[in-house]
Amino acid sequence: MSKKKYIMVIDLRKCIGCKTCSVSCCTENNIATNRNPWNIVMNAMSGEFPNYQKQHIPKSCQHCEDAPCVKICPTGASFVYDDGGQVLVNYDKCIGCRGCMTACPYEARVFNWDEPILTYPNNPAITPRKIGVVDKCTFCIHKVKAAHKEGKQVGTTITNKDNKSVVSPACVMNCVGDARYFGDINDPNSEVSQLLKENKHHVLAKKAGTKPNVYYLGLKEQFR
Repeated sequence: MSKKKYIMVIDLRKCIGCKTCSVSCCTENNIATNRNPWNIVMNAMSGEFPNYQKQHIPKSCQHCEDAPCVKICPTGASFVYDDGGQVLVNYDKCIGCRGCMTACPYEARVFNWDEPILTYPNNPAITPRKIGVVDKCTFCIHKVKAAHKEGKQVGTTITNKDNKSVVSPACVMNCVGDARYFGDINDPNSEVSQLLKENKHHVLAKKAGTKPNVYYLGLKEQFR
């Protein structure tokens, strides 16, 4: 059997720019909403008034297959998780050099200048972070690991896409526009596989050559 490879698909035709994904991410990962959010929503604009083009574009770590942040890390703190392909940070190994932040073409990493301000109630499943390390989206790895251990389904398939017991990242579960999808692209029955098969899709900064694992439906040409 092939290894699991988790990806996210974001349908920008449904995104309303409400930032529920960002707030959900902060709440799930014990981050104060006014401090270093891992998941942001850009209000991208191009052209001139009144003929400008606008689009809401959620952006976080793209969990690249060829991740420059992993390559540049001098301690191995940035690494690719073997059972899913998520790009993660080992906080105990991170020395705060910020080379990964410089290498990331998506500006998707943040530095903890201060001790993280925990939300209340905080999530005990989250590894405590500290001042002086780099943080980022993890695709809610704690939820994925727990689901694997408990034998639960991770990500939707074409037969259970409306099943609320399926485990997905917080931003996916709480998206009010149902614009986010998560699953194993190596599973032909996963909903993400079907979405990419049936729809034109694009990635951000394709020229960077990092092979990101976040795909966008309806991404306007000027923002690719």
